[in-house]
Amino acid sequence: MTSGPRPKKAIVEAWTIAARRGPVLDVSRQRGFLCDLLLFPGTRVVFIRVGRSRTHACEPCEIERPFRGAIRELRAVPQDAATCREIHIIAPWGAWQYFRID
Repeated sequence: MTSGPRPKKAIVEAWTIAARRGPVLDVSRQRGFLCDLLLFPGTRVVFIRVGRSRTHACEPCEIERPFRGAIRELRAVPQDAATCREIHIIAPWGAWQYFRID
């Protein structure tokens, strides 16, 4: 992911999509958070980072290089039965891809 500004429009759209899964909190403008959205589906907390991509990733390994900074930051969040880490990526033509970070 580039070090440019956060994708504000993509975060709004990702919030709308994530809200179908449960309550969502937008923390993209808050300092100190390693994610853009917090999703609360049932008894879990999902830490979501939103990004833009110029291409469609056919394999999960294809996002490792362009999103290595976001992946590194999400991996700082402890993972257990109550938490999950995801990256939601939008392509220029509006297609969304979702990746769980282990």
